[in-house]
Amino acid sequence: MTNTRVIIYSGKGGTGKTTVSAATAVTLAAAGKRVLVISSDPAHSLGDVFQMSLSRTDPTPIAENLFGLEIDTLYEAKRNMGNFEKFVSESYEKRGIRSSVASELSTQPGLDEIFSLVRLHREALSGLWEVVILDTSPTGNTLRLLAYPELIVGGSMGKKLFRVYQGMSSMMKPFGSSNGPDPEFFNEVNQLLDAMNQVSTFLTGENVTLRLVINPEKLSILESKRAYTFTHIYGLTIDAVVVNKIYPVGEALHGAQLGSYFDYWAKLHGRYLEDIESAFAPLPIFKLFLEPCEPLGVEALRQVGAKAFGETDIGQVLYSKKNMWVEERQPTDDPDIRRFVVRIPFLTENEHIEVQRVGMDLYMCVGRIARSVSLPRILSNADMVDYVANGELLTVTFRERAREPEPPRLTRLRRSPASA
Repeated sequence: MTNTRVIIYSGKGGTGKTTVSAATAVTLAAAGKRVLVISSDPAHSLGDVFQMSLSRTDPTPIAENLFGLEIDTLYEAKRNMGNFEKFVSESYEKRGIRSSVASELSTQPGLDEIFSLVRLHREALSGLWEVVILDTSPTGNTLRLLAYPELIVGGSMGKKLFRVYQGMSSMMKPFGSSNGPDPEFFNEVNQLLDAMNQVSTFLTGENVTLRLVINPEKLSILESKRAYTFTHIYGLTIDAVVVNKIYPVGEALHGAQLGSYFDYWAKLHGRYLEDIESAFAPLPIFKLFLEPCEPLGVEALRQVGAKAFGETDIGQVLYSKKNMWVEERQPTDDPDIRRFVVRIPFLTENEHIEVQRVGMDLYMCVGRIARSVSLPRILSNADMVDYVANGELLTVTFRERAREPEPPRLTRLRRSPASA
């Protein structure tokens, strides 16, 4: 567990996540917090918005209390999985693939997202920072990034097969087999699995929240709604929404004129703002009007933060609401009945839903999103009866199993003195 506050910004590509992340970092650093802002987007632009070069290996000082880092996934891969990649690369070379191509193929899909999370977790636990802010890649990659710990940790069958392979490889070594990996290979994979287990718990901690950056446009709103649904299914917390690049109207124009061409867009943005406020209430919603020039540099970002957040202490968790819970029994309920509730925003009547219990895990499939949830211990002796979706709540009903009678105890008979 860490006391470091972690804020993850997510949103559709081009919404201004980097600017909002940087403005948040500058605001908190100016308030005296020691802040690290990290970019996990392969197309880094964090350094561009600060108008300086940022290191891809170690945090770079930007201003007082403020540091920046653009994660280099190649560096993180060598640091965490060098022996793994070496074994994979050599395996390709033995099959006649050129070394340059083999080296590229050895970088497994998804490792960049994994190493971004591992580095985020490491920095949060380092004790060096009061706040860590993560500027992520566009929504789709972010959701994949946040799902990786769950997918890896939840893949119990894959981990069992890996242990079997590790055992077989160890057995073959005494017989002169040179095709198996070295022990360092297995150590690195085991360390990665342990790290993902820790990251999975870390992401659902009370100090870690996501914030959505939205433009007042239809596609941006729809994608953000899907992200909102996804995060609830995965047990993550969204504590705020930032609406960016709003066409200014009225006092926000400061006496300027947009012109007739932009009047239509300003009115359209106004209607979409109403949709956003309706869809994401009661989340705090911050608004940023389109600036007359690009906000580049620390001072410009400080002004953006002041306009967006005002007097709000944006380092705090701004909204917290349970996404999953066991419902309290009602007086009219059967005493053997328990209900497990999952909050899923924007759940529609026609949404395809499947729920299945396997051991102490509950597998849920909502549309194209699937995940497993570890059930609380209170449901360990209960069978799933049914499930129903009502509004944004998915309620799964369980019935406690009848307790098996205890086997009769064997009592040792003592010989009486008369029979001795």
